[in-house]
Parts: sequence; C-alpha cells; structure tokens
Amino acid sequence: MIEVLITRDKSMDIIGFKVSGHALFAEAGNDIICSAVSMLTINTVNAIEQFLPDEPMVINIDRKKGFIEARLAEKPSDRSEILLRTFHLGMVSIEEQYGRKYVKVLEA
Repeated sequence: MIEVLITRDKSMDIIGFKVSGHALFAEAGNDIICSAVSMLTINTVNAIEQFLPDEPMVINIDRKKGFIEARLAEKPSDRSEILLRTFHLGMVSIEEQYGRKYVKVLEA
C-alpha cells in the first residue's frame, strides 16, 4: 500500500507531504496506481521548483523504498498552496477510486 501523509502548519495550510510504499496493484512496470501517484508527486515537486523558485523545498528521496518527502522551507504562498492542494485532491481521488487497500491519504 502507498501511504500519503499530508503535513499542515498551524494555519492548516499544506506545507509538505511524504509518500511511501508500493501499491502492489499490478506487476512493476504495469501498476497504474503507482504510476499515477508517482506522476502527481514528481509533477508537484517539479512545478514548485520550476515556477516558484523563491519557495525552496527540502526533498528526501529513497527510490528503493518508494519514499519521497517534500516540505516547503518557509510558509507557503497562495501559489504553492494551490499546487499542494491540487496534489492532495489528486491523491484523495486515487484513494477514492481504487480504495485504501492501495492508497491511504493521512494528515498530520
């Protein structure tokens, strides 16, 4: 199962996320759930880094374990908050479509 942990600050703004695990929906290379989660995750990180370079992210990755953690170094702007909320919406949509057996979205 893939676990997505959304991190919020005291104002309830999303400031980062952790994604870990593997869906095990299908064999490696054919797992559409892993592909969707990976695409949303990498696209969100890339979009913040490319379009909002003044909002640095701290990123930790362990590909073998299927782990990525991305966290804004400072309070999110409205623009980065929109990207992070879009990430959250996409992950919840995958969870709802395929079930918590494969993807579980949590908040901290």
